[in-house]
Amino acid sequence: MALSVSDIIEIARISQYLSQDDTLKGSLFGKRVAPKTPLVLYAERKAVEWMYNLDPSDDTLRLTANYLYSLCRGYNLKARGILDSGGGGSISPVNPETAPSPIQFNVSGSTLLSTGATSATVSSFQGYNLLLVRGGVPQTTVNEGGGASYYSWDRNLALLTISPAAQLGELFQLYPI
Repeated sequence: MALSVSDIIEIARISQYLSQDDTLKGSLFGKRVAPKTPLVLYAERKAVEWMYNLDPSDDTLRLTANYLYSLCRGYNLKARGILDSGGGGSISPVNPETAPSPIQFNVSGSTLLSTGATSATVSSFQGYNLLLVRGGVPQTTVNEGGGASYYSWDRNLALLTISPAAQLGELFQLYPI
Protein backbone atom coordinates (compact mmCIF):
# COMPACT_ATOMS: atom_id res chain seq x y z
CA MET A 1 0.00 0.00 0.00
CA ALA A 2 1.47 3.34 -1.06
CA LEU A 3 1.80 6.02 1.58
CA SER A 4 -0.12 9.25 1.12
CA VAL A 5 1.73 12.56 1.14
CA SER A 6 0.15 13.42 4.50
CA ASP A 7 1.36 10.06 5.92
CA ILE A 8 4.89 10.80 4.71
CA ILE A 9 4.76 14.23 6.37
CA GLU A 10 3.74 12.60 9.67
CA ILE A 11 6.43 9.92 9.34
CA ALA A 12 9.01 12.65 8.72
CA ARG A 13 7.77 14.57 11.77
CA ILE A 14 8.20 11.48 13.97
CA SER A 15 11.54 10.59 12.32
CA GLN A 16 12.79 14.08 13.10
CA TYR A 17 12.23 13.52 16.82
CA LEU A 18 13.66 10.01 16.71
CA SER A 19 16.80 11.29 14.98
CA GLN A 20 17.11 14.14 17.49
CA ASP A 21 16.90 11.63 20.32
CA ASP A 22 19.56 9.50 18.62
CA THR A 23 21.82 12.55 18.21
CA LEU A 24 21.42 13.52 21.87
CA LYS A 25 22.29 9.99 22.97
CA GLY A 26 25.55 10.47 21.07
CA SER A 27 26.77 12.84 23.77
CA LEU A 28 26.52 9.94 26.25
CA PHE A 29 27.33 6.91 24.12
CA GLY A 30 29.71 8.18 21.45
CA LYS A 31 29.53 10.25 18.29
CA ARG A 32 26.54 9.71 15.97
CA VAL A 33 26.95 9.35 12.23
CA ALA A 34 24.69 12.19 11.03
CA PRO A 35 24.04 14.82 13.72
CA LYS A 36 22.43 17.21 11.20
CA THR A 37 19.70 14.74 10.21
CA PRO A 38 17.06 16.35 12.50
CA LEU A 39 17.68 19.75 10.87
CA VAL A 40 17.54 18.34 7.35
CA LEU A 41 14.32 16.48 8.12
CA TYR A 42 12.77 19.62 9.61
CA ALA A 43 13.64 21.82 6.64
CA GLU A 44 12.48 19.37 3.98
CA ARG A 45 9.33 18.42 5.93
CA LYS A 46 8.32 22.06 6.31
CA ALA A 47 8.82 22.61 2.56
CA VAL A 48 6.70 19.59 1.61
CA GLU A 49 4.09 20.49 4.23
CA TRP A 50 3.90 24.07 2.87
CA MET A 51 3.37 22.87 -0.70
CA TYR A 52 0.84 20.25 0.45
CA ASN A 53 -1.15 22.92 2.31
CA LEU A 54 -0.90 25.27 -0.68
CA ASP A 55 -1.82 22.76 -3.40
CA PRO A 56 -2.21 19.07 -2.50
CA SER A 57 -2.63 18.19 -6.19
CA ASP A 58 0.73 19.70 -7.28
CA ASP A 59 2.44 17.47 -9.85
CA THR A 60 5.84 17.56 -8.13
CA LEU A 61 4.53 16.87 -4.63
CA ARG A 62 4.61 13.07 -4.85
CA LEU A 63 8.28 13.01 -5.93
CA THR A 64 9.27 15.53 -3.27
CA ALA A 65 7.37 13.57 -0.59
CA ASN A 66 9.14 10.36 -1.68
CA TYR A 67 12.46 12.18 -1.37
CA LEU A 68 11.45 13.30 2.13
CA TYR A 69 10.61 9.69 3.00
CA SER A 70 14.04 8.58 1.79
CA LEU A 71 15.66 11.14 4.12
CA CYS A 72 13.98 9.39 7.06
CA ARG A 73 16.34 6.43 6.53
CA GLY A 74 16.81 4.35 9.61
CA TYR A 75 13.88 6.01 11.36
CA ASN A 76 11.01 5.58 8.90
CA LEU A 77 10.06 2.05 9.93
CA LYS A 78 10.04 2.90 13.62
CA ALA A 79 8.08 6.07 12.83
CA ARG A 80 5.54 4.05 10.82
CA GLY A 81 5.21 1.68 13.77
CA ILE A 82 4.52 4.60 16.08
CA LEU A 83 2.08 6.12 13.59
CA ASP A 84 0.24 2.84 12.97
CA SER A 85 0.36 1.70 16.59
CA GLY A 86 -3.04 0.41 17.55
CA GLY A 87 -2.31 -1.13 20.95
CA GLY A 88 -0.58 -0.30 24.18
CA GLY A 89 -2.17 3.09 24.59
CA SER A 90 -2.07 6.12 22.41
CA ILE A 91 -1.39 9.79 22.46
CA SER A 92 -4.25 12.01 21.39
CA PRO A 93 -3.19 13.85 18.26
CA VAL A 94 -2.63 17.53 18.55
CA ASN A 95 -4.38 19.51 15.85
CA PRO A 96 -1.76 21.96 14.67
CA GLU A 97 -2.96 25.42 13.81
CA THR A 98 -3.74 25.50 10.14
CA ALA A 99 -3.23 28.57 8.05
CA PRO A 100 -6.31 30.46 6.93
CA SER A 101 -7.67 29.68 3.47
CA PRO A 102 -6.25 31.67 0.57
CA ILE A 103 -8.28 34.60 -0.73
CA GLN A 104 -8.95 35.03 -4.44
CA PHE A 105 -11.06 37.71 -6.10
CA ASN A 106 -11.51 39.92 -9.14
CA VAL A 107 -11.39 43.58 -8.10
CA SER A 108 -14.71 45.39 -7.89
CA GLY A 109 -16.15 48.14 -5.76
CA SER A 110 -16.94 45.71 -2.93
CA THR A 111 -13.90 43.40 -2.76
CA LEU A 112 -11.09 43.35 -0.18
CA LEU A 113 -9.10 45.67 -2.43
CA SER A 114 -11.70 47.77 -4.18
CA THR A 115 -11.19 49.57 -7.48
CA GLY A 116 -8.50 52.24 -7.07
CA ALA A 117 -7.43 51.07 -3.58
CA THR A 118 -3.76 50.78 -2.60
CA SER A 119 -4.13 49.19 0.84
CA ALA A 120 -6.28 46.80 2.84
CA THR A 121 -6.31 45.06 6.21
CA VAL A 122 -6.44 41.26 5.98
CA SER A 123 -7.22 40.40 9.62
CA SER A 124 -7.43 36.64 9.03
CA PHE A 125 -3.78 36.61 7.84
CA GLN A 126 -2.40 38.45 10.87
CA GLY A 127 0.83 36.82 12.06
CA TYR A 128 1.47 35.06 8.76
CA ASN A 129 3.74 35.97 5.88
CA LEU A 130 1.97 36.70 2.62
CA LEU A 131 2.42 35.58 -0.96
CA LEU A 132 0.59 37.91 -3.36
CA VAL A 133 -0.22 36.88 -6.92
CA ARG A 134 -1.57 39.67 -9.09
CA GLY A 135 -2.99 38.91 -12.51
CA GLY A 136 -1.44 35.43 -12.32
CA VAL A 137 2.05 36.82 -11.60
CA PRO A 138 3.71 36.38 -8.17
CA GLN A 139 4.59 39.82 -6.85
CA THR A 140 7.78 41.10 -5.25
CA THR A 141 8.25 43.33 -2.24
CA VAL A 142 11.04 45.16 -4.03
CA ASN A 143 10.21 48.47 -5.69
CA GLU A 144 12.11 48.20 -8.96
CA GLY A 145 10.87 51.59 -10.15
CA GLY A 146 9.63 52.37 -13.62
CA GLY A 147 6.01 51.59 -12.76
CA ALA A 148 6.71 47.97 -11.76
CA SER A 149 4.11 46.26 -9.60
CA TYR A 150 5.06 45.44 -6.01
CA TYR A 151 3.58 45.15 -2.51
CA SER A 152 4.42 45.45 1.16
CA TRP A 153 3.01 43.39 4.00
CA ASP A 154 3.04 44.08 7.73
CA ARG A 155 2.20 40.73 9.31
CA ASN A 156 1.76 42.23 12.78
CA LEU A 157 -0.81 44.78 11.63
CA ALA A 158 -2.12 42.58 8.78
CA LEU A 159 -1.71 45.59 6.49
CA LEU A 160 -1.30 45.01 2.75
CA THR A 161 -0.11 47.88 0.56
CA ILE A 162 0.09 47.53 -3.22
CA SER A 163 1.41 49.60 -6.09
CA PRO A 164 -0.04 50.50 -8.51
CA ALA A 165 -3.66 50.79 -7.37
CA ALA A 166 -6.07 47.88 -7.93
CA GLN A 167 -7.91 48.00 -11.26
CA LEU A 168 -11.49 46.87 -11.93
CA GLY A 169 -11.59 43.17 -12.89
CA GLU A 170 -7.95 42.51 -11.96
CA LEU A 171 -7.34 39.08 -10.40
CA PHE A 172 -5.75 38.99 -6.91
CA GLN A 173 -4.71 35.86 -5.01
CA LEU A 174 -3.46 36.08 -1.42
CA TYR A 175 -1.80 33.10 0.26
CA PRO A 176 -0.87 33.01 3.97
CA ILE A 177 2.44 31.22 4.53
